[in-house]
Amino acid sequence: MTRNIILLFYLLFAGCDLLDEDPPKIPTNIRGYFTMTPTTIDTTVDGTDTTITKYNPRIHITWEEPASDDIDEYHIFRSTDQGNSFDSLGTVPDNVNNFEDFSVAWLETFGYKVRAKDESTNIGLFSDSVFIKCFKPGGNWSLGGYDSLQICIDPVTYSTPEMFQVIVSQTLVSVNDTAGIMDFPEIALDTNQWMGNGWMYYTYSVLEMAEDSSGYDTVTYANTIAPEYCTIDLSDPTSGSISFDSGKYETIQLVHTLMACNGDSLFP
Repeated sequence: MTRNIILLFYLLFAGCDLLDEDPPKIPTNIRGYFTMTPTTIDTTVDGTDTTITKYNPRIHITWEEPASDDIDEYHIFRSTDQGNSFDSLGTVPDNVNNFEDFSVAWLETFGYKVRAKDESTNIGLFSDSVFIKCFKPGGNWSLGGYDSLQICIDPVTYSTPEMFQVIVSQTLVSVNDTAGIMDFPEIALDTNQWMGNGWMYYTYSVLEMAEDSSGYDTVTYANTIAPEYCTIDLSDPTSGSISFDSGKYETIQLVHTLMACNGDSLFP
């Protein structure tokens, strides 16, 4: 009799499990961002311990777990055509609510959505979609008209160096020829619009006739011109700019080189 009762309870519980046809609830609050934040790897090169900085452009997404208590895994899907279609990208176990996608391309936009599967293999509905563009201004920017000059934008703080110079080069050959230097203290970018404001300090040198008229002197004038308020706009990697409020100076054009600040390619 006891054995029959135990068997009956077993069949009841097993039957309940087999009859679990309710799909898991929908993951919520899916969000994500593109990042080029460097990581460091301790390794050995030619028998010497060293640390290597690696730049791994990637998209990081995360979501909130649904209320269901029998989640087995999450399915991550990705779109490369503005959400017209989604393809399976990978799965993560139930105790993980984030995913990193390293198979990304510069300036491309990718869409993501997530669904849950429970221990009874029921599959829930998809979450909302999130779309992320693969662009942030970290790395080296070249200056149009200045062949060898580059500005590094820190990929963590999104700011320019503590001080950088732009040399307005002109060969001093004739009297009154002028060569200028623009000094820019650190400028931090707004991480929503990728723009920032700061000051430029202008120093210039002039080729002048010596006082005794026996030759020429190069005379440098510093702190004789008021600082110039400027705006740096790096919202477009192909047409960044440094412009000046007064209009006295020509706008400097910048282009992202797809190189990290250490010279490594961001998308090898």
